[in-house]
Order: sequence, then structure tokens, then C-alpha cells
Amino acid sequence: MDEQITQPPSLFTKLFSWLILGSLSVFFAEVVSGSDMFPYFNPWGIVAIMPLYTLHILVLAYVVFNIGKPRFYTLFIAGAIFGMYEAYITKVLWSPSWGDPLFLFGGVAVVESIVLVLFWHPFWAFIIPLFVAENLLSNSNEIVNGLPDKVKRLLNARRSYLLLPLFAFVAGVLQSGNSPSPGHSLLSGVSTLGFIILLVVVWRVKTKGKEYTLRQLLPSKKEFHRLLFLLIVLYVTMGAVIRPEVLPGLLPQLSIWLIYAALFVLLYLHLKRSGKAAIPQTINLPRPVKLKKLVMFSLIFTFASAIFTAAGVGLVIMVLMWFGGGTLGIFLLVQSIRDLLI
Repeated sequence: MDEQITQPPSLFTKLFSWLILGSLSVFFAEVVSGSDMFPYFNPWGIVAIMPLYTLHILVLAYVVFNIGKPRFYTLFIAGAIFGMYEAYITKVLWSPSWGDPLFLFGGVAVVESIVLVLFWHPFWAFIIPLFVAENLLSNSNEIVNGLPDKVKRLLNARRSYLLLPLFAFVAGVLQSGNSPSPGHSLLSGVSTLGFIILLVVVWRVKTKGKEYTLRQLLPSKKEFHRLLFLLIVLYVTMGAVIRPEVLPGLLPQLSIWLIYAALFVLLYLHLKRSGKAAIPQTINLPRPVKLKKLVMFSLIFTFASAIFTAAGVGLVIMVLMWFGGGTLGIFLLVQSIRDLLI
């Protein structure tokens, strides 16, 4: 029987959990999108992508968990702020690196910004990695209990066991949209998910059955301040070296400042509301999550990506993802505002 503990984890334990959390964020955001299919094994992935995602998810998760509570819309807005690095670091909210913007308004690429800021990063870089990490590394259920009631009912449904295979299939199909070849898909799935499985196995060996909550594994106040400082340094450094020639003039930058301001106001309001709200713990997912489920996810993800890449339907996948993701992002932004008014 697992040992129930209340004492805080050691610094090494927390650092190792941060490595796994950052790796999950990178996997779901970069590997699933096909933007970087081997981020754990190339210099840029190790020195830039891993720190960028790890620092973002730790800093924003600390804010959500310690100033408020992880209600869905609080997480959603925090994830949108996560995605705003695509302005001053990658510059793609002004000038997409893959081609001309579909539509410019105030100097900002509107469609690209909607998809990246309101869909991709909130879900794939932030909420999903936190949910998976809580299931793999902890004995708490705060993320799942903060989800909308309709989603919780789905997770409690009789056939909820189908959700993981379906999720793995969708993730694999999404990767196929940018995968160069079936071989790349196979090698990416085996190597990246093999790396994550190895980290989880080492985690379980080192923790020896001890159970921590996700809150215990997140940074302390002092650690948060240090991580925030490192994130600011990373913003300045990467912003200076990545595509500095496409940094626009004052008007496009002013547009981004206004978006930042609006998102920070929404986050403040959601933190204030969630801090006063009780989140009923109605769902308790079984612990520990068995590794065979992670292996099953890996196999379905890898072969779905390879098969759909071989089918040559990447353009169709990307159009559907952009249209569906953008529509969902706008809907959830409206719902997040409505949530503050009711």
C-alpha cells in the first residue's frame, strides 16, 4: 500500500518533477504539433525550448494554485498568457515564420494569434500537461475537479476508458499534419515518449511509493520568484536573438500590449473569483496511473501519426485544426468572460 505523507518533498524531488512537467509541456505543445519532433535530443530543444516551456508552466501554475484555485477558466486564461511568448520571443504573432499572415489587424496576425494564444497553448502547453502530470506524479485531483461539469460527467461516464485511446489518436493525427514522413513519426513517437516513460519510471523508483499532491511539487514562494526572474531573463535573451529583424514598429507592439493587459485583467478577476470559490472534489481518479496506459498512449499516438502522414492528408488536418481550434478558442474566451458575470 502506498505511503501517505504530509511532509514536503525534497528539493531534488521537486526539481525532478519539474523536469517531467516541463517535458510533458514540450511534448504536447511541440511534438504533437510537429513543430519540433525531437526536442529532447537536439541542442536548441535542450537549451531553449525546454527552459522556455518549463519556466512558463511552473510560474503560471504557481500563480493559479497559490493566488487562486485551478478552475478551468483560470487555467485557460493563464494558458493564453503562456501563448503570448509567441509575440516578443518568436515574433509569429506579428510575422508568422511559415508564411504571410492570413489577416492583419493593428499589425497583429489575427488568425494565428487566435489559434496559438486561445487554443494551442492554453490546452496543449498548459492544461493538458498539468492534468497528465497530476495523474502520473501525484495523488491529488485538483485539475480534474476544476473542469466544467460537462467534462467531469464525461470522465465519469461508463465508457470513459475510451477517452485515452481517442485522445492519443487525435494527438497522433495532429502531429501528422506537420510530420515530414512516416519514418519521422515513428522515430519521434518512440524516442520522445520513450524518454517520458523513462522519466516516470525513475520517478516512481526514487519516490518509493511516497505520494505528493501537485501543490507540494510546484514551486514555493521563494522558488517562484527565482523562476520568474529566470523567465524574464529568458524572454529578453531569446527575444533579442530570435528573428530580431521582424520586430515591428510601435503600433503592432501597442496592440500586443493591449492584449497582454486584457489577459492579465481577466486572469486577476478569475484568480479573485476562484480564490473565494470552493471546488468540490467529486472525482477521484485511481492512483497510481498504471504505466501500461502510458505505453498504450505511446503506441496509438505513434502509429496514428505514421499512418495519417503516409496518407498525405496533412493539409486537411491543419485546416481542420486551425478552424476548429480557433473557433473553440473564441468560444472559450467568451465563456471565460461570461463566467465572471454570472
